[in-house]
Amino acid sequence: MNSLFNTVLGHAKRRCLAIMAYTFMLLANTAQAQTFCVFDVLGVQGPFYGTMLEYSTIARKWGVKLELKPYTNEEKAVEDFNSGVCDLISITGIRARDFNLFSSSIEAIGGINNDAQMKSVIETISRPEAAKLMAQDGYEVAGVLPIGGVYLFLNDRSINSVDKIKGKKIAILAHDLVQLRLAERLGFQALAADIDDFVLKFNQGNADILPAPAIAYMPLELFKGVGNKGLVLKMPISYLSLQVLLRSDKFPANYGQKSRTYFTSMFDSLLKPTRQAEQEILYFFPAPDGEYDNYQALLRDARISMTQEGIYDTKMMSLLKKVRCKNQSNRAECTDGKE
Repeated sequence: MNSLFNTVLGHAKRRCLAIMAYTFMLLANTAQAQTFCVFDVLGVQGPFYGTMLEYSTIARKWGVKLELKPYTNEEKAVEDFNSGVCDLISITGIRARDFNLFSSSIEAIGGINNDAQMKSVIETISRPEAAKLMAQDGYEVAGVLPIGGVYLFLNDRSINSVDKIKGKKIAILAHDLVQLRLAERLGFQALAADIDDFVLKFNQGNADILPAPAIAYMPLELFKGVGNKGLVLKMPISYLSLQVLLRSDKFPANYGQKSRTYFTSMFDSLLKPTRQAEQEILYFFPAPDGEYDNYQALLRDARISMTQEGIYDTKMMSLLKKVRCKNQSNRAECTDGKE
């Protein structure tokens, strides 16, 4: 009888312990929920928010619950991240400069010339061997996503050479030191503004030039600024990225690496909206004969100068050069030792 009682009692204890363990697991999962602040100018209807929503389901498999908080104002998202409201954030590479100079320097002027190069760079910096470079001052880059090339939107096709482009008015974002320095180096007249006025200056004819990615063409109605007399120069002056950053003390030690690996595997899928947007651009023309090399030389001089100024990370500049020269070893820059 005692044996039977002990057996029943043992089963009851084990069941009680199992229930307690399950309860603790639920409590742990609840406590583990992290706030993920997601910037997308289109809010919850935007492509970036949709991407991060899918990402949050993957994070659950890694034992992390993410609660998404949408932002249409990137500056506000960064403020909340700095103040501790956000444990994780997705922002443009421009804003990521304050958290990781290495990863944000992927957007260097003239540093990447095409999608294949961008993919190669992202794959390289997302490997475990590069993990130390992706962590800085208590923050870690948990993913670099491609947004696509930045093109020069022009309101006049007669602006068709390096010489003619100098002195023209260019709309730039007031918070972007890189754009300001670029305007200075390339000889533009910079018209600084916030994101809304930035576009209006071009669409209303106050600025001759606007640097922007293809995905901005339709949503921001940049075709109004281009009109029938302008064009979009089919030569990326840089490549934009969306970067996911986390507070290192809020996530498991291996979370950042898993996250980077995931986003790297999604490269081609993430670029689909950009490739579709490029197909929608009217008057999308390459640089005139003989001018491509002149533009590249101008961009390179600006990049070298900005690296010397500390705006770009030297390790990233070395990597970008290596990728550019991998399939084009006959480029002059591949042997001159300037970068």
